[in-house]
Amino acid sequence: MIQQMSDDTATEIGWGSADLAARSAIWSMPLSDRDRRLLWADSQDGRWSRADGVRGALRGFVPAGIRAVGFAHVRNLIDPRAAEHEIVAGLSFVLREFGEIVAQNARGDLTQVLRDQDGDGATELGFHCDTCDLLVLLCLQPAVRGGGNTKLASARNVRDIIGRERPEVLGTLCEDWTFDRTGRVGEQVIVSPIFFTQADGTVGCYYQTRTVRTSPERGGPPLSARQWEALGVLDEVLYRPEIAFGLPMAAGDLLVIRNSRVLHGRSPYVDVPGPGSRRMLRVWMNTEVL
Repeated sequence: MIQQMSDDTATEIGWGSADLAARSAIWSMPLSDRDRRLLWADSQDGRWSRADGVRGALRGFVPAGIRAVGFAHVRNLIDPRAAEHEIVAGLSFVLREFGEIVAQNARGDLTQVLRDQDGDGATELGFHCDTCDLLVLLCLQPAVRGGGNTKLASARNVRDIIGRERPEVLGTLCEDWTFDRTGRVGEQVIVSPIFFTQADGTVGCYYQTRTVRTSPERGGPPLSARQWEALGVLDEVLYRPEIAFGLPMAAGDLLVIRNSRVLHGRSPYVDVPGPGSRRMLRVWMNTEVL
């Protein structure tokens, strides 16, 4: 559950889907159409002036949400009807408050628009953590037939459950694992526990289900029977219905996720061709602020 400390702060503690649904004010904040217009005008000028109040609200809310539950959701941040290059520029202007935008692939792309590729939207995207401090998603167009929700799971909650039910498995998950990411941006081989304690005392997690399972095929150490069992237990807990929160995002909504605190995935959806297709703008960031 989420433990409330005062009217507007909360400790870092494991949460499930029901906890988040009941306490959305901790992690979700709407912007008015007026505030959105002021922010847009400042982003086009490249400096804060008319939207200083919005700037202050974002600088207060986003870090607070991330400290409490590991992510923050801002509704109605940007008008999705604007041209895509203007949206990218406007989002980049806002994100300067929180850290540095970094490349998310070997081509050096700083932004990517996620969309259905040959029907892969119909397949659920499994839980994982990206190799950056913050994952930023801006919804340009939700799936018109529903689905495609961003799935969020608390690393703290998952770790605590495994610790209670299978402490020997948690011990295995806290050992070093090899993630072979050859050909991707950044470190090619990452050796890390799946669960660990971060410098601020919060529970951290690093997990990529495909790379950890296929690393032995690319020269990494073989996985023992004990490790295979631990991965199975981890996935079983992650997919319990009470664990993950499915967040439906409307066009113009922003989501900022602390990768080391929250595992994320996506529910399946059936896409349609043309302007009604689902599109999500993705940004990776590193930060010393959040």
